[in-house]
Amino acid sequence: MQRLLAFIKQIYVVLIFVLIEGVALWCYATSTPYTEAKILSRTSAVGGAVSGMVTDVKHFFSLSDKNRDLTARVAHLEEMLASRIADEGIDIDSLSSMMNARTELAYRYYPARVVSLTSSKLRNYLVIDRGADDGIAANMGVITPDRALVGYVVSCSPRYSVVMPVLNEKFRIGGSLAENNYTGSVRWSGTSTHHVDLIDLSTYADPRLGMAVEVRSERLPEGILIGHIDDFEFNATQTAYRARLHLAVDISRLDNVIVVENSHYGEIEGLMETMD
Repeated sequence: MQRLLAFIKQIYVVLIFVLIEGVALWCYATSTPYTEAKILSRTSAVGGAVSGMVTDVKHFFSLSDKNRDLTARVAHLEEMLASRIADEGIDIDSLSSMMNARTELAYRYYPARVVSLTSSKLRNYLVIDRGADDGIAANMGVITPDRALVGYVVSCSPRYSVVMPVLNEKFRIGGSLAENNYTGSVRWSGTSTHHVDLIDLSTYADPRLGMAVEVRSERLPEGILIGHIDDFEFNATQTAYRARLHLAVDISRLDNVIVVENSHYGEIEGLMETMD
């Protein structure tokens, strides 16, 4: 007790100053309605700013879960859209409409999250948190929630799968010009993580800068974007075009993806094997 009294005796001048300042501020704050309003507005602004900062921090740490939920929702909506094509608006007399409906119904969509990835090697791979126990199998396509090409599954364990992305020197898939459907083969040269090449494109294709190039493959439905043409030229023999595409997705920043299953893939693959 004596030590406490001695301590207060040492700082009593500061305590008296703080007390007087507090009383003065209170008197000023309550002196007029205008002063009260000004102080209230300032304190509300400070409180709102602090509250906004806290909300932003909470929102930042919840983004991962929200992105995962959105990816699952996109996958669900893709399946709903495919089912609705068959239920509404199909002209029975139109063979083209019927075939398109059957094609869309062949696909199922599984949301997944990228666990690890590489993007600086010649043979890059992704690992996703869905495996055989979730219905994933080799040769299923992988896209982003906004329908951009990522790659395709090459192997699975019960809970995880390995995906070969477009940034792999062994990767091959068909790509066609969105405007006229001329088709070539997409491959990666290993020189840029943002570009791939579209080769063997017909001399009649009439490619132009900025043209969209979409996937042409039995693994994936139509409308999956690969990228846009940055440059093009004839090959060495002048028999085809070679176009340089700027990828629609940054592989090094992938988080949520969608695995696409074509339930007819086995049938198609079996037919192709009979041609060998």
